[in-house]
Amino acid sequence: MSKVLGRFVMIIASCGAGGAALAADAQAGRSVAQSKCAECHDADDWEGEDAASLESLIRDIVAGKVKHKRKLELGAVEIADIAAYWGAGRK
Repeated sequence: MSKVLGRFVMIIASCGAGGAALAADAQAGRSVAQSKCAECHDADDWEGEDAASLESLIRDIVAGKVKHKRKLELGAVEIADIAAYWGAGRK
């Protein structure tokens, strides 16, 4: 493996969970948010929040670390997508 490719792989690997937010699909997040979250929340609720902090919050809610009105069952991709959608301030 070349030095450049090796460095690239190390950078990508070091991104960890933060890298998921970069690859998130805000349009998919809109669909998931509308089907699973819109009963109580809309994108305006998260104005000023960035995708990374929203992703962390949603992960904590799903894990039961943060109190929420009801139990959420979301996968890692859904969480990242919702965070990307809400973090972008899309409606």
